[in-house]
Amino acid sequence: MKYMDKLPTVISCCFCCFLRAGTVMIAIFSFIVGFIFAPNISTTKGFWSMDPVLSSHGAVAEIVIQVTLGVMSIMLCVVSLMLVIGSCCNMPTLIEVYQWGACLYSCVVSILFMVLAGMCFFVYGDCFIAAGVLCGLIICNCGITAYFVIVANSLRMSLIYLAATNDVLNI
Repeated sequence: MKYMDKLPTVISCCFCCFLRAGTVMIAIFSFIVGFIFAPNISTTKGFWSMDPVLSSHGAVAEIVIQVTLGVMSIMLCVVSLMLVIGSCCNMPTLIEVYQWGACLYSCVVSILFMVLAGMCFFVYGDCFIAAGVLCGLIICNCGITAYFVIVANSLRMSLIYLAATNDVLNI
């Protein structure tokens, strides 16, 4: 908990809505993102197929990347539900579980996209645009995750602060 306490805080989400409403919107957005990539767990054609990128090399690499992305997407859906429960029911612990889960998801997906971008750059000579798009997705993923974690942390810190002041007032 000490690592997340050092993050900066915000007073509203997206400069227009309260932290609780913003964290619920973040949870819904995160759940949808996880839901989109979750069909990859079965290694069947889901919403995102990597056949154009990995057509002639490494069926094993494709399976490993798709299954890993699918597992992480299911984990993101679970922690997104925890964020909704934590923000609506004033449970800072569940909000912190989301924060760590979102950071883990972002790190793993960034590594997977970096592997795919490396394959595009070094294995194939004709998919530089796909590699550039993957690098752009890595930057967007890390930036959005950082903002989501900061907003969720702000709500968590405010809940902890309000609980502490409530205890002081009741004494």
